[in-house]
Amino acid sequence: MILIDTNVWIEFFKHNHLFSEKVSEMLKNKAIVAYEPIFSELLYGVRAKKDKEMILNYWDVLPKITLPENAMLKAAEYANHNNFHNLGIGLMDALIIKASIDGKHAIWSLDKKINKIIDSNYIYQPE
Repeated sequence: MILIDTNVWIEFFKHNHLFSEKVSEMLKNKAIVAYEPIFSELLYGVRAKKDKEMILNYWDVLPKITLPENAMLKAAEYANHNNFHNLGIGLMDALIIKASIDGKHAIWSLDKKINKIIDSNYIYQPE
């Protein structure tokens, strides 16, 4: 399963053809997993009711990574251990990276910092 980061979802919702076709194909093939921190970021940025409804509709139908107990604490420890603070990786991104690794999901992100520090086995590269 692929964990799509906030920045890719935004491009998909903006109908950027570089992303819309691939994400649509992945949705049809049930290859995407959702994670509450990512959808929280998406909801945080919406201004229109229709956009909020669209995001929540995707949230409702996609399989999800369960946010485990103490997920934030574990992500903070993981980030600290891996020197994320000095690499410019914030806690929310650390949470997403940790969930990806723990669940063995590849991340599709446009964030160069994430793509630089995460093991290439966990980076989704669209064809």
